[in-house]
Amino acid sequence: MKDSELIQKVHSGNKEAVGIIIERYYADIYRFCLYMVQTEDDAYDIAQETFLKFMKYGTSYKHHNLKGYLLTIARNICFNYFRDKKEKVTAVEWEEIDKIPNHKDMLTEAEDAVYLRNLLKELSQDTREVIILRIYEEMKFKDIAKIMGCSVSTTKSRFRLGVNQLKKLMENDYER
Repeated sequence: MKDSELIQKVHSGNKEAVGIIIERYYADIYRFCLYMVQTEDDAYDIAQETFLKFMKYGTSYKHHNLKGYLLTIARNICFNYFRDKKEKVTAVEWEEIDKIPNHKDMLTEAEDAVYLRNLLKELSQDTREVIILRIYEEMKFKDIAKIMGCSVSTTKSRFRLGVNQLKKLMENDYER
């Protein structure tokens, strides 16, 4: 079923349509939140809050990009999270790494994920957000620009800047 059909059902009060939307987009929203806030528990809470807000205000939704709309809600909640915290997000706890099974491939993958999260934290909020939306959420620059409230050229510039910064950070780590 297409998003537009689901939205029509949501507008008519169909609760099952909301459930389908949650099933379809929960993983994407959670992953975005996790990259933004860097902690699993907070990402889970923000993802839940995103869908609660959608359920509350979904009947007024009139856009064409449902995933982009949900990401915008999640983004705003993440900003509220940062404003409330007013402190830097910490790196992944060692306890969480210890929970990972000791399989070599899984451990390497987990190490890579932690390394990438730490690299992303070195970028500015706007640059990090563009990188996450473009690479992990596979969104188009025009959709990212709409979510972030800036021009497409600014979005592309932030993406290029972010990729270059990540390359430099990796090169510096490699030289050490």
